[in-house]
Amino acid sequence: MGILGNLGPSIVFLVVGVILKLWPPKEVNSFYGYRTSFSKKNNDVWKEANSYSGKMMILGAVISIIFSIIITFLYGNNPGRSNITCVMGSLIIVLISIFYTEIHLRKVFDKDGKRK
Repeated sequence: MGILGNLGPSIVFLVVGVILKLWPPKEVNSFYGYRTSFSKKNNDVWKEANSYSGKMMILGAVISIIFSIIITFLYGNNPGRSNITCVMGSLIIVLISIFYTEIHLRKVFDKDGKRK
């Protein structure tokens, strides 16, 4: 697949992060946004979740892009291994982004979605 194939997931994360940052969903919806049971408690939690997750996705995408470039050059003669490693790295970064977003929400809001 080469460098472009390996960068694909990272670019998607970057685009999603930018969309959440520039055009966050105004109200809880089922179309797009950071949707977890906690983020949908109310509009205040929803807005905070989407703003923070947008930042996390952009940061994660930058890390993932750097990681993908390094892996592509390290495994240049083995594109299959390179691709799988990049996809797995991107997946781990997304899971870490979700984890940190949930931690942030629980620091800012109580279990009922009211600001602390």
